[in-house]
Amino acid sequence: MKEQAQKVNKKSLIRAVVITAIALLLVYCSYSLINNYVDISRLKAQASEAQLKYEQQIKENEKIKAILDSDNKDEYIEEKAREKGYVKEGETVFYDISDSK
Repeated sequence: MKEQAQKVNKKSLIRAVVITAIALLLVYCSYSLINNYVDISRLKAQASEAQLKYEQQIKENEKIKAILDSDNKDEYIEEKAREKGYVKEGETVFYDISDSK
């Protein structure tokens, strides 16, 4: 009788260990799956944002290329240079330092 009780206890212990291991494995797999889903969603959002920026840059490049191919390219270049603070040779630059707006 004692041997049979020990066998039952041993089988119960093995069964409990196996069930616990399976449960832990399921928890780990679920965590990994959820974590991967979150990463994929984040990366899709980043890819969508990058695609939008890419398309905007393409449009901007086309607009600049059209300007540079036209007769107004010297005016455009001068405008961009002035935006960066450049002046023509011999020009005098005046800065308004008054606080009135």
